[in-house]
Amino acid sequence: MVLNNVRGFDGPYEAPLRLPSRKVLKSWIDYNGHMNVAYYTMAIDNSIDYFLEEILGIGETHAKTNDQGPFVVQANFSYLNEMVHKQKFFVQCSLINFDKKKMHLFLELISTNDNQIMAYSEQLLLNVNLKKRKTENYSKWVLKRLKQLKNDHKDIQFPKNVGLSIKIKDPIL
Repeated sequence: MVLNNVRGFDGPYEAPLRLPSRKVLKSWIDYNGHMNVAYYTMAIDNSIDYFLEEILGIGETHAKTNDQGPFVVQANFSYLNEMVHKQKFFVQCSLINFDKKKMHLFLELISTNDNQIMAYSEQLLLNVNLKKRKTENYSKWVLKRLKQLKNDHKDIQFPKNVGLSIKIKDPIL
């Protein structure tokens, strides 16, 4: 939906949001015979682009029109299962939280065949003025959409390690 150069919609939103399905390409397979870690990242990142453009309306079109775009400043990935050539998958996206300049997303890469979670990622995005290269508050209409999304996602349960730093429990040294 496009309205005055604003894409996306005001909700209500699916909880979690199921983003378009894809398939593992042969070029994504590494020497271990499974999908290389870089392609998990790319698959999730492409899904974020879809979410920002088609759901929230603050993706590429918004960036080009308003000189304001999302920057990922932190991302944590957990790889749970191997993915193989031609395996079909989709990404589910949930909003953990947000403020006037940031959003914290949770993304699950799920096998279409058996709905098994193959990997997940949590990511922190900043809203950036693309001319000044500085963070900037979201517009009121964006905050309205984020509030609706957060309300629609309020009952989603996230893994216990979401929001925690990476660490080794019992290091040798």
